Amino acid sequence: MSSTQVETKTEGVPEKPNAWNDRRNKKNEFQDGRVLPVYTWKESARDWYKQGLQKSYTDEQVEYNLLSSLPFYPETDGKRKAEIINTDIGGGNYIHEFYIENTEKPSTPAVVDKDPVTDVVLIHGYAASLGLFIDNFDLLSSAPGIKIHAIDLLGFGFSSRPKFPSFPSETKGDIFKIEDWFIDAVEEWRKKRNINRFILMGHSFGGYLSCAYVLKYNKSLVDAAGKSQPGMVDKLVLISPVGLERNKFSLLKDEASEGISDERRKSENQDAPSIALEDEVNADQESIIHNEDQESTEEKVSRSRRLLDALWRRNYSPFSIVRNMGPLKSKMISRWTTHRFAHIYFTNPMQFQAMHDYIYRVFNGKGSGEFAITRILATGALPKLPLLDRCPEKFVKMNTPTFWIYGDKDWMNDEAGLEMTNEINKLSSIAMGKNLAQFSILPNSGHHLYLDNPKDFNKEIFKFIGFKSS
Repeated sequence: MSSTQVETKTEGVPEKPNAWNDRRNKKNEFQDGRVLPVYTWKESARDWYKQGLQKSYTDEQVEYNLLSSLPFYPETDGKRKAEIINTDIGGGNYIHEFYIENTEKPSTPAVVDKDPVTDVVLIHGYAASLGLFIDNFDLLSSAPGIKIHAIDLLGFGFSSRPKFPSFPSETKGDIFKIEDWFIDAVEEWRKKRNINRFILMGHSFGGYLSCAYVLKYNKSLVDAAGKSQPGMVDKLVLISPVGLERNKFSLLKDEASEGISDERRKSENQDAPSIALEDEVNADQESIIHNEDQESTEEKVSRSRRLLDALWRRNYSPFSIVRNMGPLKSKMISRWTTHRFAHIYFTNPMQFQAMHDYIYRVFNGKGSGEFAITRILATGALPKLPLLDRCPEKFVKMNTPTFWIYGDKDWMNDEAGLEMTNEINKLSSIAMGKNLAQFSILPNSGHHLYLDNPKDFNKEIFKFIGFKSS
């Protein structure tokens, strides 16, 4: 497969219900021990001083430093304009947004529709923020008429960070309340911004919450001929989403699903599919984008996994450790940034420093939304309310097209995404005679596929949502 070819899987789901357990033959994005960029202790101490004691290093300034590398911010490029918007959602809280509008008029309709959907809402993953889409904003906003709303979830990034409630997480109702803490804020933001129909895109934990949002707030519409039409969310893009697989921790074990036999569902609910969550820390982007194999020692994986599991069971956030490390905190953060942005560490040091400073501010923000994930997901990042048991039937009833996309070195469970696609299409082919879901694997990319291979990522997204760049 060439570096620009995108693999789309169309085959059926694996015969064995626990087929995703054996992932030993999959080349993931784990570090292989090669020499990587090193962020020095001196640089770490300098960051602690300038970010903690210098008034010029504010959230606003570090975000500006990062976003100003774009050709249309802060000044327009004649085709696009962008701005930062903080929207009051009540209760003393606000949602932080980077809004980009392409003011060109398309020569032909971007979408074959009398009322084309031009608003795209982009939601980041766990502990992340809108700035991680820095390599996508230019490409995604190239379509005439498109409007990009990249938001920070409540409790993350530069949105307000209220104290996270001490929610229990033992029942379905408990988990719904935790999800609502995020998605109710998104809905209030949507109403305040007067966005009526839109395309929703979510990465990782943001993908999980995007599904939860659609399940709660998307209403199917019926046209004059009595046919079901897509609702408020016109299309849904799930970028390496977490929380799909059935597993032994599920609180939905006793609920039947139309798209799967009772025997298979019960079998999957007895299992604990392995998700290499520790690979998020150890991923080396330089190896990913150049399609180089990566290996890891079992001892290193096992040690990292044991620590993560221990913290997880206690609802403890690793960011709490980082915040209390004083001059050492930037060194700890560089463990992630030098891996994730190794490709620009030497080639564009100013851009790397802008991203590192930005991530430093985000990771050191007041603890808030980060405390939700250990309540929504059980040990091993397995969902207590698996989306496979929640989405297929309702997405078909809503007539909501979905696109499930992963990287070829993704540590997330892409087999569950393929199973989701097939279960949706099995139901939609019966109900409306067509497939409603699509699935793709993006080459030379890992869990953060939008960063690893932005060019091919953009092509796949535009192909699905129906836009063309100018």
